[in-house]
Amino acid sequence: MTMTGASDNQPKQVADPRGEAPAAAGGPTGAGRGVLYIAFAKFYFMVAGLVIQLRLPAILSRAAFGSYSLVANIASLVNNVLVTGTIQAVSRFAAQEPGKARRVQQAGLRMHVRLGLVIAVGFIAAAPLVAWLLHDMAMTAPLMLAGLIVGGYSFYAVFVGTANGLHQFHKQAGLDMTFATLRVVGLLGMAMAGFGVIGVIGGWVAAAFVILCAAIVWVGLPGKLARDDRLPVRPLIQFFAGVALYLVLFNALMFIDSILIKRLTTEYYAAHAATLTRALATSVPWAAHATGYAADPSVLADVQNAYYAAVQNLARLPYQAIIAATFVVFPLVSRSTFTEDRETTRRYVEVTTRYSLIFAMAIAVVMAANPADILGLVYPPDFAQLGGPALGALALGNVAFSVFAIAGTILNGAGKTLPAVVTAAGTLGLATIGNAIAIPIAAEHGDVLHVAALVTSGAMFVGAIASGWVLRRQLGAFLPVASVVRIAIATGSALAVGRLLPGASAGGKLMTLVEAAAVVATFLIVLVITRELGTRDLEAIKAVRRKRAPAEQ
Repeated sequence: MTMTGASDNQPKQVADPRGEAPAAAGGPTGAGRGVLYIAFAKFYFMVAGLVIQLRLPAILSRAAFGSYSLVANIASLVNNVLVTGTIQAVSRFAAQEPGKARRVQQAGLRMHVRLGLVIAVGFIAAAPLVAWLLHDMAMTAPLMLAGLIVGGYSFYAVFVGTANGLHQFHKQAGLDMTFATLRVVGLLGMAMAGFGVIGVIGGWVAAAFVILCAAIVWVGLPGKLARDDRLPVRPLIQFFAGVALYLVLFNALMFIDSILIKRLTTEYYAAHAATLTRALATSVPWAAHATGYAADPSVLADVQNAYYAAVQNLARLPYQAIIAATFVVFPLVSRSTFTEDRETTRRYVEVTTRYSLIFAMAIAVVMAANPADILGLVYPPDFAQLGGPALGALALGNVAFSVFAIAGTILNGAGKTLPAVVTAAGTLGLATIGNAIAIPIAAEHGDVLHVAALVTSGAMFVGAIASGWVLRRQLGAFLPVASVVRIAIATGSALAVGRLLPGASAGGKLMTLVEAAAVVATFLIVLVITRELGTRDLEAIKAVRRKRAPAEQ
């Protein structure tokens, strides 16, 4: 099929209703550029986030860092739902009819006057209840302050979704990078000024509102529309509500283990404080870093969460590395399913899931090969000693989580929200029940972090398999079995090489870096030997430059 008036070598153009330069629509070339823009921005955002996570433990006490990490996780659970749900809602409607993108933007802003602000107020009002459930009323003020971030993010996401739907990926990437820089300055600046947890959250609030102003200037407001030209808000709210339910379940899976560690270990140490006071420092190694733990068991739980936060920060790198693919594939799948182009949809599914698995595993296998050495590369020695075992398990679990995320994004982009919700609910239920049973048992032996990581990773693997099965049934495609086998062989080979090399014990941090390079090289070499990577991938890259997507034609 060809579109009248469109040359074979030139992508379709989308006129901006405000008279701005047209934006190229989707397709392999646009998608390729989009992945590069957003991948670089996400890499920058990821590095900036690591700077925050690596510097804060050096400025704050272990307990304060653990408390901040938990507040950030709870706020992120809501923020991620609002941001991703809004971007997907605005992007979906804008991608289907690009000429109406600015009208969709205005509808999105009106939506969050009714929705985003209400959620932000509700978050602030619920802060005392959440703090009570976590057995730590000192968390009330930081949680209430974090509610302002929720409000700012809801409107900011509308502008990002507009840029995404118009395929203005450079603007989306630029906003991401600017915000990452603002967060580093705000959070670390307030921490260095000595304002503690409340100050760090305040720095985050300031960054959120500055980037909202920047988005208004760069992406632009939709302009004044006559009442008859306005799009109804209800379709966006209905789509957001369906996607939001999935995203709540999805994001809860990322944070449920740390939340349960805080609540359940606080309960355990409070119940056993009388008998464990003398033995606590030996039975729970990190007790030495929890000043006043005997009087306040919640402080001990905060210290545990500090170590677990470090593990989570590194273990999530595989997932963060493939987020770019989720932002780009969503509007493409939305468009291909809207036009009922099943072949293009299947191609998007297979290519995205395969490359996401390879890329995520290439990062995770480095951490799984010698987790304590990798953790010690960027964190103080006590983090490496106490969090190393947990990192090995959670890094591999997050590869499964990456596949799970891609599958859910594709299902939502194709309008298959119910199967995505059911799969996410089952996965979250498994992680919640498993951790609720395992954490109190592990608390007796001081092995909470490793056990929580194992349970959470197990649930993620089950979720990845289940979502893949659903994806194949709904859209007829998923990861090729042969690819899974070859990647598994490459992973096993890389892990073996990592375990054989001496690591930090022989040459310190320099040897750890050499070992990491050897592990990655082994992984890629085995993929080439097994022909999982080869000339077909080079040809695919060349083809992206020559052809445009069937969805454009």
